[in-house]
Amino acid sequence: MNATRQDGAGITARPPRVLLRGSGDPGPAVVVYRLESGGHRQTGVVVEVSIDDYRGGRIRRHEATQPARVRELEEQAETTGVERMPVMLVHRGHLSIADITSEAPSARLHDGSTTHTVWIRRDEAGARALCDEIGRIGNLYIADGHHRMLAADRYAARRGLAPDHPSAFTLAALFPSDEMRILGYHRCFALAPDSTARDVLDRLAEHPLTERIEESPTADTEPGVVAVGLGDRWYRLRLRASGVLDAFAIEQELLPKLHDLTAGEAAADRQHAVETCWCGDQNAFRLIPHPPTIDQVLTTSDEGRPMPPKSTWFDPKPTAELFLRPLS
Repeated sequence: MNATRQDGAGITARPPRVLLRGSGDPGPAVVVYRLESGGHRQTGVVVEVSIDDYRGGRIRRHEATQPARVRELEEQAETTGVERMPVMLVHRGHLSIADITSEAPSARLHDGSTTHTVWIRRDEAGARALCDEIGRIGNLYIADGHHRMLAADRYAARRGLAPDHPSAFTLAALFPSDEMRILGYHRCFALAPDSTARDVLDRLAEHPLTERIEESPTADTEPGVVAVGLGDRWYRLRLRASGVLDAFAIEQELLPKLHDLTAGEAAADRQHAVETCWCGDQNAFRLIPHPPTIDQVLTTSDEGRPMPPKSTWFDPKPTAELFLRPLS
C-alpha cells in the first residue's frame, strides 16, 4: 500500500511490512502494540514513517547522538538488511484504536519486567484510515531511538532509491504522550584512583549552583533536587533556581567541575535500576536528576534545543525480539 499524507505539512505513514515473531507478513493491517511494566501501561500503533519527515523536522528529536553508536547501527543494517526494533515516537492526542484491543492478541512476549502484546487486524481500509489519521496529528517526537533514526536516515541517503522504497521509511511505534513514563537517568562515574567520596562532596558543595547538600536515607528526587550516591550513602543536592532543566544543569555545570575526579562514565545499562547498579559498592559515584515531564521534553524538541545525552529514560521500551522489517 502506498504511503499517505494529508497535505504538505502532515506526517507520511504507511502500514508496516513487518514480520511478526512466529508469523508471516500480514499484508496491509492495523498493528496495535501495548507495553506493560508493573502498574504502567501504554498502547500505540506500529507503522512505517518517512525518513523525509525526519529530515523535514516533522519527526523531532530531543537528544544529541553519539557517532560511534550510529555507525554501529548503520553497519548492522548493511549486514543484515533488516530492522529489528521500532523507533519509539510520541504524539499529542489519541488515535482510534481502542476497539482492537478487545480482540484476542496476535502475540504476547515477556521481556524481563515488560510484557509486550500485539494485535494485528488485517484490514486494508482500516490501515489506510489509520495512516490518514496519523497524517493529521501534527509532529511526532522521538522518545527512544535517536541513534536508530539517524542511522536509518544515512542508510536511505546512501541508497538514493525511489520515495516508496522500504529504505525511505523506518519502523516506528507511536504512543500518546499522556501515557508515557520517564524515569530519572541513573548516571555512574568511576572515581579516579586518587579521588575520594569526600572530594566529590566538597566539590559539589562549593559549586555556585548548589544551594545545599545533605545526607538522605533514599535516592528520592524532586524538581531541583539531584540524588548523589557515594558507596552505600545517598545525598540530596538542591540546585539554586536557574531556569534550566536539571539534566542541563548536571551536564553543563556540575560534571565539568568534577572531570578531574573521575575515570570515566559507565556504559548505559539499567541506569534507572538503582538497586542493581554496579557502582553501589565500587570506588564510584552516581547522579540521578529528577526526570523532566513529557511536556518539557516535547517543548525542548519544538524549540530545536537538544537535551544532553542521557537526559531521559523512557520506560518501558519496545523490544528487539518481536518485529523484523526487511529493508529491500
